[in-house]
Amino acid sequence: MQDTDSLGQRIRDGLLLDVYGNLITEKQRLACEMVLLQDLSLSEAAESLKVSRQGVHDLITRAREHMENAEKALGFLEKGSKYEEILRLLEEHKKQLPEDFYKNIKKLLEA
Repeated sequence: MQDTDSLGQRIRDGLLLDVYGNLITEKQRLACEMVLLQDLSLSEAAESLKVSRQGVHDLITRAREHMENAEKALGFLEKGSKYEEILRLLEEHKKQLPEDFYKNIKKLLEA
């Protein structure tokens, strides 16, 4: 089980919300935004959403589970990470590549 309070998990939560936020319920999305992005306490989010602290925790847990399942099925975050690595490598080896090859690959990746 991942540490849900780690910086890495917070970054992942933000990315998951960006990519898959439309796949969760409005209440789940609001709970996630309040607690995970705006750093509100469970109590503050609960008051705003008119649910219990446990209710907020459950909303976030279900949202994370749903978004992680979507990532496992679709892999958009993983593909994005690979894309960024390809761009980094392309730039790193730019001088070693034929100019037309570099330009064509760069154009394809930016499309």
